Amino acid sequence: MRILITGGSGLLGQYLNKILSVRHDILTLYFENTGNCTEYNSEKTDVTDNKSLKKIFRAFKPDVVIHTAAISRPELCDKLDREFVIRLNVKSTEYLTRLSAESDSLLIFTSTDLVYDGDKGGMLDENSRINPVSFYAETKVISEEIVRNHNGKFIILRTSLLYGIGLNHSVNNFHNTLMNFRAGKISRLFYDQFRTPLALHDAAEIIRDLISAGISGETLNFGGCERISRTGLGEVLCRAGNFDMSLIERISMLDASGLHKVADVSMNTDKLRSYGIRQRTIEESVIEILNNDV
Repeated sequence: MRILITGGSGLLGQYLNKILSVRHDILTLYFENTGNCTEYNSEKTDVTDNKSLKKIFRAFKPDVVIHTAAISRPELCDKLDREFVIRLNVKSTEYLTRLSAESDSLLIFTSTDLVYDGDKGGMLDENSRINPVSFYAETKVISEEIVRNHNGKFIILRTSLLYGIGLNHSVNNFHNTLMNFRAGKISRLFYDQFRTPLALHDAAEIIRDLISAGISGETLNFGGCERISRTGLGEVLCRAGNFDMSLIERISMLDASGLHKVADVSMNTDKLRSYGIRQRTIEESVIEILNNDV
């Protein structure tokens, strides 16, 4: 298949480049950072430039479009100009949705678990109450509706906390924690916020498998199978890497300034598994991450 990837130099995008290029013909788009994109068929593109996107669609003729490009850090969205965030997170999604429908391409859109109500208890299914508490999550709710109502082929993935080794310039909390542990430094981790984390390499492989499954018209909780806090994830990392548990300082999310307080957006992923998707345990994935980090 011919697969177009936006946000190709991002945290997930670079893993998608590596995994999808093995079996498929990809075109991966980047803008400010190249990441690993230049190792593959790639193009520097501003996804808010409709003329450029239309030109790419006409030339590449994608069977599948994976739209990951976004300003995805809630705190950063708060600091940036709102119109700029809307243009990137919402308007680009709207135009890509239109182009995908016109070309009969399957659009895979990465949303977030933060669209859910984080105060009503965990292991939420896809029909649970939507209640975004951040501007970032609001843009994803709006974009979901655009994708869902445009009469095209789509899969919406409500993506949980992604963890693993960030490639090139990209980093995440897990990567920073690992570097701290290796240096004998303490990491301060929340004990009172719960998610269903998904390893980056697992996420890319699952997207590959969803494409092969030929499904469409679905909104899926896109996470792991275990409800856990950041402290709990750090403890798994300590056990797998033989690090000292005393390097973890347990803190409350309530003590973090500038953070949108979301207590529990852990997700029920039965629907994802119903399509034959196998989810590794966190321990299995962390061990694989450490074994491959050479």
